[in-house]
Amino acid sequence: MYYFYIGFFVFVIFVLKPGLLTEVASFKVVLAISATVFLVGLVLHFTAEASRSPIGALLAPLPTLGFFRLLRRLFLRTVHREPIDTAFNWTPGLVKDRVFAFVFAFGSVLIIAATTVGMEYLAKRSW
Repeated sequence: MYYFYIGFFVFVIFVLKPGLLTEVASFKVVLAISATVFLVGLVLHFTAEASRSPIGALLAPLPTLGFFRLLRRLFLRTVHREPIDTAFNWTPGLVKDRVFAFVFAFGSVLIIAATTVGMEYLAKRSW
């Protein structure tokens, strides 16, 4: 169960404080933590004891962070500004920002599910 909590690391940052993902200094810290968790997930996956558990969720923060960066670059290219946090902001004219938030939210959940299922599949195939 703890693996899923760690897997949602980037998603929780996006929900609670999205500015941490766009500022350079805090992004580097999030990137370092995500890369460390990714490497720990790989090491744990290849140990015999943990190969059949949901270790794949530990791989999710790094691809989720990459997905955020990709969506942010697309948003910056099309809208020419940073996305605005729309969690409690119902100002008219923020449709593109809301679409950005929904696409990231659903995409990150799919990434977590795909890494978990994919690693379980590889474990069953003796990888």
